Amino acid sequence: MIQRNDLFHISFYKKTHFTGSYRGMRYYITKTKESDAEDAADVLRATVFPEPYNFDTTAEEDKTHRVFDFSESGLDNVCDWLNEQYENRRDYWLHTPKF
Repeated sequence: MIQRNDLFHISFYKKTHFTGSYRGMRYYITKTKESDAEDAADVLRATVFPEPYNFDTTAEEDKTHRVFDFSESGLDNVCDWLNEQYENRRDYWLHTPKF
């Protein structure tokens, strides 16, 4: 299970993205804008995708994204969502190719 403290604090995401993995499921968390509008708010965008490839080389159709508030509580929700994604598709993640 992915723990909340595995995802650092919100200040980390002001500077860079975060990648991690859990039993065949990889994840990528980054700060982005909620829209293309000039005054759009910052949000967290979490993505899950299967091993063995990294975010940039994984096909878009193999990625699942979700957007969350850019806040500590948003990170709490990211953690919950990552764990839900793992549990809901456990067989898929466990049977992804490994290097």
